[in-house]
This record gives sequence, structure tokens and C-alpha cells, in this order.
Amino acid sequence: GCLLVSLYTLSDFGAVSILRFDTLTRLVYLHFTATLDRVAAASVALLLVGLALAILLLEWWSRGSARYFGRNSRPRPTRVRLGVWRFPAVAFCLALALASLGLPAAVITYWLVRGIQEGVAVGFVGEDLLNSLYVAVLAAGIGLLAALPIAILSARNRSPLAPLLERSTYLAYALPGITIALSLVFFSVQYTPALYQTMSLLIFAYIVRSLPEAVGACRSSLLQVNPHTEEAARSLGSGPVGVFAKVTAPQILPGMAAGASLVFLTTLKELPATLLLSPFGFETLAIRIWSHSQDAQFALAAVPSLVLLLTAGLPLAILTIRAGRYVRE
Repeated sequence: GCLLVSLYTLSDFGAVSILRFDTLTRLVYLHFTATLDRVAAASVALLLVGLALAILLLEWWSRGSARYFGRNSRPRPTRVRLGVWRFPAVAFCLALALASLGLPAAVITYWLVRGIQEGVAVGFVGEDLLNSLYVAVLAAGIGLLAALPIAILSARNRSPLAPLLERSTYLAYALPGITIALSLVFFSVQYTPALYQTMSLLIFAYIVRSLPEAVGACRSSLLQVNPHTEEAARSLGSGPVGVFAKVTAPQILPGMAAGASLVFLTTLKELPATLLLSPFGFETLAIRIWSHSQDAQFALAAVPSLVLLLTAGLPLAILTIRAGRYVRE
């Protein structure tokens, strides 16, 4: 969890750009757009990769040889009664939820109501919603299929190359989306013009950007599965595919669902890759929000923003409730 948060903070562009906070990602964007200095932009991007590699090595070292399965790995939890401290504990959780979700929703709703009162023609963004769902579902499904072999190899194989393969997927996560998108634009224009501004290249960019989220979620679940259960199934005559389908997959289903959901959410809000790689005329909710915000049309940007919040929030709420029920069972 800390690994994903730290790498995402390194690569985030939207928040630091709007807040005018100077970071390496903003510097990459300025070199690409303002000064058109590709050498300087590439140098800063390499610095980001170096920082990401240092974080990966630190996290790898902290793992040691820990194992997460076995008799004593998941002891019965001890219930601690908070007494009067339960009120500030609940207040803290509510404040966190309100600050992260309630405040943005309230501000967006305010701009929408104000725009309607002033006669702004705010329309529904049905086509943009369908486009966003289409690419997000595709990226989540293909990303999960791509992440499973890497997670299985990392969790089950003792070869030193296995963790290196897993760690390498995190390097792209530290790069700004604009860097990945521009590199794919350059590659496709120079070597594969038929792929330029196609859905295949766009989905590939999404998967490269969000693959570590699916790999991390699947690997964490696999580490909690005792491999002796898989060995027992093999000894009873089941092949590798049958063992995974009947023994492993049911136990890591929450992790697989969490990984696919993370890819889905990342794809929904991805902006730079969508702007540079999407087919002509293909617009998503993120592009619609960005275009209206650039023109200071906040009332028009409020509709796709609320739709994006609901689209991302409802599936996660259902997944969280189902996951909690699964754990209790």
C-alpha cells in the first residue's frame, strides 16, 4: 500500500499542476509543452525512474524472507473496547471520508446548481460515460489477465528473476502519464503508423500505467494462500489449470477483484494518455472535465465530474461490502 501511494505521488500531475506546486512531473510537462526541450524532459523522467527504483529497492529489502501463510500468520483478532474513545475514533473516520469525498462532491454540486440558476445549458454526457466505461472495463480485464502470471511467478517461484520481473512493472507507475503517452506517440509514428490513435495503443498505455496495481493486489492474495493446498490438489491428479481454477482462484478472488477495480478506476480518470492516444473524436469523462475546466466553464464541468464520482464510487462501494462479507464468512 505504501509502495503504490509513494509511486503515485511521484507520478501525479493533475493535482500539483492545478495547485502550482513545483514537482518533477510538472517540470516534465513544462519541458515538453513550453520549452519543447525533449532532452531535458527525458533527463527529468530518468530522475523519476531513479527515485522509483530506490523506493522499490527499499520496499524489497523491508520484505526480507517473510511469509504470510501458515498456522500463526492469521491469529484470531483480539477485540479491544475503546470506551469513550470510540466517539473520537468514529469522528476521525467520518472526517476523513468527508474531506476526501464529501467536500469535492459538495463543491461540484455547488457549481452545478449555480450554473443551472444562471441559465447554463448543462446536458447529460451519456456518450462520454459509455466511452469511459468501455475503455475502463477493457483495461481492467486485460490488465488482470496480464498481471496474474507475473503475480503467480513472483509469489511461487524462488528464482531471483521472479521478483525482478515483478519490480520492473512498478517502474512505469512512477512515470507521468504524459511521458508514457508521448513515448508511445513517438514509437507509433516512427515504427508502427497503423497503431497511432487506435484503441489498441490506448488500452496498452492504460495497462502499462496501471499494471502494478493489479500485480500488487493479486500477489498479496497469493502470498496468503498456503502452497501445500495446491500441492495436495496436484497429488490428487489435477493439472496446473485445474488447480488454479478450483483451489487458488477461489481463495484469491477478493484480491483479483481489488486489482481489477484499481485498474478500472485508474483508467476512468487517466487524462494525458487519453488526450494524446485516443482515436479521433473519442472523448471520455476525464477529457470532458479537462476541456471545460481549461475554459473556466465550471458549471459544465460539474456534470461529468459528478457522473465520474458516481461511476467510480458505486462499484467500489459494492465491492467493499462484498469483501467485508467474504472476510466475515
